[in-house]
Amino acid sequence: MRKRRPEKYELYERAYMRLLNKYRAGQSQNQGTYLVKMAWLGVKIVGSQPDARTREEAVKQFEFIEIIQGCLSTLRPKQFEQLFPIEKKYDGEKYEVKDYFYTRKYMDELPQDEPIGQNISELLWEYQNWDINFFTVESMGAISAMRRFDGHLGLFEEFMAQQGKDTPNTFKNSKGQAYYVRHGKPQKIKTSKSDHLRLVKG
Repeated sequence: MRKRRPEKYELYERAYMRLLNKYRAGQSQNQGTYLVKMAWLGVKIVGSQPDARTREEAVKQFEFIEIIQGCLSTLRPKQFEQLFPIEKKYDGEKYEVKDYFYTRKYMDELPQDEPIGQNISELLWEYQNWDINFFTVESMGAISAMRRFDGHLGLFEEFMAQQGKDTPNTFKNSKGQAYYVRHGKPQKIKTSKSDHLRLVKG
């Protein structure tokens, strides 16, 4: 997926670091306000950051994503919506994809007076907003990047191979079992569906 406004990456990062430094120096507002601003800037950073060139960069990106996801989990549903308005796309039923009504129903079913908490991972997949969509894709991308630097397949390619699809970095034996090469040795791909991936529409 093409980066969302990559030209803004450095601006977002500088703003984030200014906020972080003020917080560390005790100059920031209350913690709740700090976390809201941190969550917004963090999502913007993740959606525009350059691709990792080394495993160390991939790990740092993943750790940063985990921090921002933690900030998002402290928000209440209405706060989340104010920061990231639901995309005004209303024809989801026609095309069998998620739309405003789908997301509205999901958000209304959450406890409104409590932080999102452990529901954050599911919410990120269910929510329709471009910034959140990019954040979610980049989260998976960071994991895939770490795997590729370790000689494994990326998450999506492994998932497709598990479904019996041909991919650029896999091959099949005479029985149709998929393999890939890691450090010069063939590695068998399990045929059971991956626990951390699923096909979703929208």
